[in-house]
Amino acid sequence: LTRPLVREGGRLVESDWPTAMGRVVARSRELITSHGPEAVAFYTSGQLFLEEYYTLAVLARAGIGTPHLDGNTRLCTATAAEALKQSFGSDGQPGSYEDIDHADVVALFGHNIAETQVVQWMRILDRLDGDDPPRLLCVDPRLTPVARRAAVHLAPRLGTNVALLNALLHEVVRHGWTDPAFISGHTVGFEALCERIAPCTPRWAAGICDVPAASIEEAAELVGTAERLLSTVLQGFYQANQATAADQATAAAVQVNNLHLIRGMLGRPGAGVLQMNGQPTAENTRECGADGDLPGFRNWQNEDHVADLARIWNVEPSAIPHDGPPTHAMEIFRLAEEGTVRMLWISATNPAVSLPELTRIRSILSRDGLFTVVQDLFPTETAQFADVVLPAATWGEKTGTFTNADRTVHLSEKAVDPPGEARPDLDIFLDYAARMGFEDKDGGCLVHWSGPEEAFEAWKRCSAGRPCDYTGLSYEKLRSPSGVQWPCTAQAPAGTDRLYGDGPAWAHPDLCETYGKDLVTGEPLGEEWYRSVNPDGRALIRPAPYVPPQEWPEAEHPFQLTTGRTLYHFHTRTKTGRVPRLNAAAPDVWVEIADADASRLGLAEGDLVDVTTRCGTLRGRLRIGSIRPGVLFVPFHYGYWDSSADAAPPPGVPGRAANEVIAPLWDPVSKQPQFKTAAAALTLVERADNPRS
Repeated sequence: LTRPLVREGGRLVESDWPTAMGRVVARSRELITSHGPEAVAFYTSGQLFLEEYYTLAVLARAGIGTPHLDGNTRLCTATAAEALKQSFGSDGQPGSYEDIDHADVVALFGHNIAETQVVQWMRILDRLDGDDPPRLLCVDPRLTPVARRAAVHLAPRLGTNVALLNALLHEVVRHGWTDPAFISGHTVGFEALCERIAPCTPRWAAGICDVPAASIEEAAELVGTAERLLSTVLQGFYQANQATAADQATAAAVQVNNLHLIRGMLGRPGAGVLQMNGQPTAENTRECGADGDLPGFRNWQNEDHVADLARIWNVEPSAIPHDGPPTHAMEIFRLAEEGTVRMLWISATNPAVSLPELTRIRSILSRDGLFTVVQDLFPTETAQFADVVLPAATWGEKTGTFTNADRTVHLSEKAVDPPGEARPDLDIFLDYAARMGFEDKDGGCLVHWSGPEEAFEAWKRCSAGRPCDYTGLSYEKLRSPSGVQWPCTAQAPAGTDRLYGDGPAWAHPDLCETYGKDLVTGEPLGEEWYRSVNPDGRALIRPAPYVPPQEWPEAEHPFQLTTGRTLYHFHTRTKTGRVPRLNAAAPDVWVEIADADASRLGLAEGDLVDVTTRCGTLRGRLRIGSIRPGVLFVPFHYGYWDSSADAAPPPGVPGRAANEVIAPLWDPVSKQPQFKTAAAALTLVERADNPRS
């Protein structure tokens, strides 16, 4: 995209910036005046810069006053953030990537690091091929490259992660592989955990997870006797919710935290937990409040936190919406469906491919009463539904900072100009704020910065005294050869490698980001509960029961469907699908099946098949792979911009996108949609050229 586009006569046509922004501003003012600020919503990304997220948060929260601001980080890292909040009182990664270099055991829970974080996998491979290799535990239903190098590989039935973790915790406690001094000095809740996991023997879990009890015992010994345990968690846990009102994504991730808390495996080299991100700047979305939280990991239920933020922005506390939880992405789209949200501004994400139940999402985006703004690099599937399309610059075409999952802050400086009339996202947001005339309570300019470095300095003031304190950082400091991990302050000018070695610093009731939620229902537990169980601000050991899924495979849908990534593509292929070598390596969607299932059904490599769930049908070529029997795997990257039809299929016609067949269910705690568990049927459509003999 090199010029703005506007919709004329049902078609998108090239325009200019004054016309495009004029339409956006006019519609914004009209809706705010006639329907109030909650008529406007923003859905952003995990791929912008910190300065852009912060600017968006200020203009949305204090300028417009809408609670409807979330990111597509809701799909990939919301559970990571929520699990950290439930255990440590605040978001913020305890561990460091450097722990890979020191751990003697690395446990990867639902994390195919070989295809999702390939640079970190290279780092692990260096260790595995070195003089003092760590041992790996891999929990994954597929025989991934990680599983092939693991000392123990557990391939549990989908939707049973909590049962598996409870059995591991049971064994660690039973054998006394705990750190009593750390537990008594820095945690609350250990007795409740022991009570919960008492019946959760390996034999009990084996019957649920369909994993040998002996393998569970072996895995427990591996993590229970490690001297330096590093655990990583990703979408195999975050998106593997159960198809029931009691989904358990956050509960499963929290049990990994519990493992580290009872073992005292925090705050020293090689001993840490990494609740990983799925996007390069997902951490910034969370810090800056562009993901449904308040900036600086502030607690929306704490009036002092809201007042502090209002002081920084020089607005009245009432100007910042906080009478209920910020709106999560799936709720934003539901509100758009019912007509409450009438303007939706989508930046750097492609929900017409990435969200569940795509037929419904396309219907929402095509509603006559919804004014949609799309800000992106390329004409995505979502852009086809827009009323205004704004061409944005990518990294390398703009300047800004980004923060890794382990809190390492980097400066990325502009190398080349963006093509045509494309603009940095920060410039677009600043232009909008200026045209809207957002003011503070004294009549001054609310968004008072004009470039990335000024925006960074404004963010530093917002972060001061909070867990993600950036006050010791500057653009000049970040021009050194490597990044710096926050918190970086006058007291810690070189940054902070690891958190929580001496217990959580931000779990006190006056400081915490959340007062906790019920891990089964997601209901907020409230300030009174939190103060009663954690008055001194310790880490919370939060047990959870295993809740059986309601949607098990049955006669009409005998398989379990899971979705995920391939090494060659990122998200919806907006960029990678346009790289010839990457596209040639993985040009189209496929369906992976276990060899035993293919043999039983008489299916061959390359057969064209339909995968049908209660939500829809997907069509792709069959691959026979090393996956547990009864499971089908489909990569989620593929949409329609480069397909032969060049458009999504009409209802009832098999599609190419994995999310055509995924239902809109989400974890009640993190509100992260599930993409990993659905009952599915497999039907042969056409034989391959060389069928199985």
